[in-house]
Amino acid sequence: APIILSVSKFYPGTDNIESLARAVIEMGQRASIPVAFQIEVRDTLEAAQAAIEMGCGGVVFNASSRPLVENVSLTQKAVGLAQPHNVMVVGQVGLLENDQANEGAESSGSGTTSPLEAKYYVERTGVECLAVSVKPLNRSGNKYDFPRLSKINQTVGIPLGIHDSVGFTDDQLRRMIGFGAAKINYSSTLLDIAAKRIRDNALAGAEGYAAIMAGVRDVVRLEVERCIRVWGSGGRAAELLLQCKQ
Repeated sequence: APIILSVSKFYPGTDNIESLARAVIEMGQRASIPVAFQIEVRDTLEAAQAAIEMGCGGVVFNASSRPLVENVSLTQKAVGLAQPHNVMVVGQVGLLENDQANEGAESSGSGTTSPLEAKYYVERTGVECLAVSVKPLNRSGNKYDFPRLSKINQTVGIPLGIHDSVGFTDDQLRRMIGFGAAKINYSSTLLDIAAKRIRDNALAGAEGYAAIMAGVRDVVRLEVERCIRVWGSGGRAAELLLQCKQ
């Protein structure tokens, strides 16, 4: 399966990720499958420029906490930095939080993304992937705003990235994929799985680093393999390589 390796400058210990980036790129170049490498820089243009210079293929640029006009302006500049190097920019505008916003409004004013707002943002910034977050419609959290996700997909016509995937069932994530989700952020779940294995090892009396870390890679790998099967990306490396050559 083709894979995306993602590094954020905002995890503990990643203030200086240049060496890590070089290692990831070298391993990706040796792989027999397509490997994309992206760096999350939030809303800092200097960090975006540094990520591009490191050789990444994608920059996650998130200025969604700023007013829409400012978000658009900053993201436009990030795209301008990235395009000459054939680097993709993933942008974000607002959040998918509830169904209270008026679909016809340009902006909900509450942080919820409307399809028209997403269209405005994508057309003016030139991002090639739009990050969204699907939130529950009710307090019990068992109903989600998939219709809004579908409308955004139809409106913008570019791949969507799903943030905050924790807690969704396999069926719900498959529905998101059907509505245009091409990238699902899953690091929180994988980190929890790794932490649980470390905790279980410690409770079982393991001593020393090697014993504490025993099996961590295996449980993470098994969950990644399961997701690849469930999400339908397994066995598609050759297909993607052919598309890249075309």
